[in-house]
Amino acid sequence: MQEEVRSDKSGYMLMNKPGYPRVSSWPNLVWIILLMMLFLTVLLWGVSFLAYAPLEEMAEWAKTPNPAKAPWYFIGLQELLVYFDPWIAGVMLPQQILIGLMLIPYVDITPTEQGNYDFRRRRFAVAYFTFGILFWFALIVVGQLLRGPSWQVYWPIIDYDLGGNTWTREGVPLKEGGAELKSFPLGVGLALLIGFSTIGMVLPLIVTRMFPKSEKVKELDKYLKELGYIRYFIVQSHVLMMVGTLGKIVLRLGFNVKYIIETPWFKI
Repeated sequence: MQEEVRSDKSGYMLMNKPGYPRVSSWPNLVWIILLMMLFLTVLLWGVSFLAYAPLEEMAEWAKTPNPAKAPWYFIGLQELLVYFDPWIAGVMLPQQILIGLMLIPYVDITPTEQGNYDFRRRRFAVAYFTFGILFWFALIVVGQLLRGPSWQVYWPIIDYDLGGNTWTREGVPLKEGGAELKSFPLGVGLALLIGFSTIGMVLPLIVTRMFPKSEKVKELDKYLKELGYIRYFIVQSHVLMMVGTLGKIVLRLGFNVKYIIETPWFKI
């Protein structure tokens, strides 16, 4: 039956296959979930009794903490605010992450591998998702552990002079920010963005034409043909969005580029 299922067309759900083995959700699934919920509840109670989690000092209405950090699970978004406009970092990028996750069942061309997370069978899916998770936690680590006063990077092994208890010294930030940030001219920024998007979209197709004899390229070519143009555009646009976000961070931290495109309405 397995070979018969594998011969089905892309997009056909295994659960719709006549004669596909079925198991009742109760008690086989729901009972396990209930036990895990009870176990995690007891575990969290135990940790809360044993681990001391002090609150911060009383808030002062006339003094804002520097830096003011979000909870750790939101600090990745706060870190993104350094590199993009608030509506891009706080709305557009998280929204596209959620949309991408919701689109996975519709762009998946290997329904016969549902529930299978073997890297050899799902190289692209596993690698892309793993990279995205590590990237997000890297933002959390930077924001939580390396960002200090004035939201600048403070390496743990260096003792910085912060100028006493005041926010700033006369004409000098709490920590020297280094070179001044600069943005690309609008024309240059638009050209870079259009070029990056265009090359990123056609590069996999060019590779399949340039190296047709390579075994890896043959696998890529087969994957692209099965994917189709619409699903390819959806998948590749999300890939480029993640790669572009990483590239923007590199430009900011390594080359002091504040924005690629800067307009009165939005900044990237």
